[in-house]
Amino acid sequence: MRISRLLCVAAFALAAALVVPVASANVRWGETATIAPANAGWGRMASLPDGRWLAVTTRFNRDAASTLVISASDDRARTWKELATVAEEGRKIDNGELIVLPEGRVLLGMRSLIDGKSYRLNVHASDDAGRTWRFLGTIDRNESPRGRTDRGVWEPVFTRLPDGTLSVLYADETLADGTPSYNQVVSQRLSRDGGKTWGERSVLVAQPGGGKLRPGMPVMTRLQDGRYLLVFEICGEDKHCPVSTKFSPDGITWPQGLGTALADQRCGPQVMTTTRGTVFVTSCQNEVSWSDDNGAHWQRVATPAWPFGFRHSWPAIYQLGPNEIGVVNGVAPGTVQIRFGTW
Repeated sequence: MRISRLLCVAAFALAAALVVPVASANVRWGETATIAPANAGWGRMASLPDGRWLAVTTRFNRDAASTLVISASDDRARTWKELATVAEEGRKIDNGELIVLPEGRVLLGMRSLIDGKSYRLNVHASDDAGRTWRFLGTIDRNESPRGRTDRGVWEPVFTRLPDGTLSVLYADETLADGTPSYNQVVSQRLSRDGGKTWGERSVLVAQPGGGKLRPGMPVMTRLQDGRYLLVFEICGEDKHCPVSTKFSPDGITWPQGLGTALADQRCGPQVMTTTRGTVFVTSCQNEVSWSDDNGAHWQRVATPAWPFGFRHSWPAIYQLGPNEIGVVNGVAPGTVQIRFGTW
């Protein structure tokens, strides 16, 4: 009898353990909210210390260069109000990215360009929760592309490391004229003064020996075990740009090569680790994948947040509550929305 009870207890414990990842995959998608209603794209968010959310979207102006719009929400991303517009005279800006530093300063990264003449990754700062902005510095630039439109720097993404160092990852075409030639690589720079100045470039992902492949659109997250997971696309041979992954012990030291393919995701990946340790990934495939073992194994959420298949809609994913996530996406025509889900 005692053995039987022990077996029952063991079976129950095993069953309970097996239920955990299944529950994580069972995301129930619900309501949506509009962040930017028209002429908009590329939405990214960050939470303020007081619990409010900021969002940056690109506004495509009919008779002027594109600008970035900062919006705020004080009701868990359900309603949004425009706070500010950020522009750079004579330059097209896009790929906005926000990060909130511990003291409350907000940084806004972006790509800023004059076609064929000047490509920059610039940083602006706000010390009043996004209401006003000032130019802070430049991460990287190419001021002599010789008329080329494929010699730029793109899609900066910030991560704050445990010692306070600020990391930025970005897609980098400036090594295309070298020997060997790299069509595009994933680069990283580090700042130890809050984003004012940036150190030397490190190349994290490149086609071995050079070539036409285009690793890019990198994003990383810190895992529950302390390591870092990098997700990025590889364009070139496949026009839909399959997604790959790499791991790092510290967010700075990365293995060479093109990483490991991640199923169900293509083009423009985004990654996020929840406070419970579940990792979520989405991309322009508009599927959501999850892992409960620090990225060792992945499963696809049965129902996508936005069921319109592959589209260059540039989604991003965030945790909004203990078991609530949201997927921000560019929804035609020119509207940026967020859909909420519980897991």
